Amino acid sequence: MYAARDRSSFVTSVSLDPETFDLLLVSFAKHYLVHHLSGSGGRPPMINSINEALSLVLHFYSAPCEGKTLCALFGMPPATLARTLHKAELALSAALKTIPTAGIRYPTKRQQREWGVLISRVEPLVRAVWGFLDGKIYPVKAPTAVDLQNAYYNGWLHSTFVTGTLLFGADGTIVWGRHNFVGSWNDANTSSPLRDKLLDPNATLAGHGVVSERFRCRAIYSARLGRR
Repeated sequence: MYAARDRSSFVTSVSLDPETFDLLLVSFAKHYLVHHLSGSGGRPPMINSINEALSLVLHFYSAPCEGKTLCALFGMPPATLARTLHKAELALSAALKTIPTAGIRYPTKRQQREWGVLISRVEPLVRAVWGFLDGKIYPVKAPTAVDLQNAYYNGWLHSTFVTGTLLFGADGTIVWGRHNFVGSWNDANTSSPLRDKLLDPNATLAGHGVVSERFRCRAIYSARLGRR
């Protein structure tokens, strides 16, 4: 795949186009050391190229699949997969910190205005809206403590979850997020700092805001947090 440079294959496998993958690979390579194990006896083979290591960790997060599937795709036993994935996660975390555009940042007023115009061109009836808010849930193992079990248990889905809130710009950029909360993802407490930022005239352009499908809010937030 890396040699063919097919855009659709890249996006499907690692959620990045070839150019963005190469940009990330430059920083990733500074933090991931490849050990070539040719002639090392009976030790299981490890990934021998940095682009494979980056592909592994990106595929793990962007296209979740079972461990046995990853083992088959990358040709390694489970123990080697676990070690390589852990090493790649650390390298990816360090690499992302060195790329300014990889950070999650609240948009400037100029960017808010540009996104608002972009949305209005597609939906003429929607004005002064530059982003949208959504929640997410991730299944986790049930805690052993009874109190924690009750806090993380979702009665609607009959399972244990942690929740979070994400704010997206008009082009899909994540500009704000909070993670690992207890309770429902549409609980107002999961996004209260964002609501305060939306009301801050120093951070948010006057008359502009974001939309949300079902987040609860008090009347003070209504002007900046629209409902669909």
